[in-house]
Amino acid sequence: MIVVIESFNANKYLNLMEKMFRLRARIFHTRKQWDVQVIDGKECDKYDKLGPVYIVYTDDEMSEVKGSLRLLPTTGPTLFSEFFADCVSDAAALSAPAIWECSRLCVDEKIVAGGYKEIVHTTAVMLGALGDLAIKAGIETLVCNFDAPMLRLYRRIGCEIDVVGHTLRYGKPIYLGLHHISEDIVRRVETKYKEANSPAEREASFARGIPGRSTESYLPVGRGA
Repeated sequence: MIVVIESFNANKYLNLMEKMFRLRARIFHTRKQWDVQVIDGKECDKYDKLGPVYIVYTDDEMSEVKGSLRLLPTTGPTLFSEFFADCVSDAAALSAPAIWECSRLCVDEKIVAGGYKEIVHTTAVMLGALGDLAIKAGIETLVCNFDAPMLRLYRRIGCEIDVVGHTLRYGKPIYLGLHHISEDIVRRVETKYKEANSPAEREASFARGIPGRSTESYLPVGRGA
């Protein structure tokens, strides 16, 4: 299932958040070898202290985190504005109440080991949930940085992305892209999720409620402005 965590309900999901930060440490520090700070086995930065919104894909018992991502309004501090602003000539133009940053998207190592189909499935579930949340919150565009493999994955899932710049500061190109949000795009991503399941898995998922349809809460339009 998908859990949406915000400031008002974070205390309810402290255990799930700890699992999420530990997953981020394993993926970004150990596997990708990014220059991120890990304390007590958890990767957490200053942006996690700004009241972000998290989308967490977990099992029904919330015993594991299959994948997660982080959302912040571009009207406040973001990774993009402070570390990747060199990707575009006018970073300030991408600051608006209807534009939010998506960062720290990751999936569990077991899913990665399961092959590309499992990665597509898990990523599509999270992005489907992200799209639903964005539509209800009045978010029209998501800005994020990604490498070439992630760009291919996003496009395969059905996202519409405009690459607006890149940086070579980290060796291989890191791109800045704008993810456009619409009902058609969200439904397209959900179709990719359904296609990744077997008929038996689809039937079970529909019986429980399709993952990606969060019922926790939705962001108010322009939050953080």
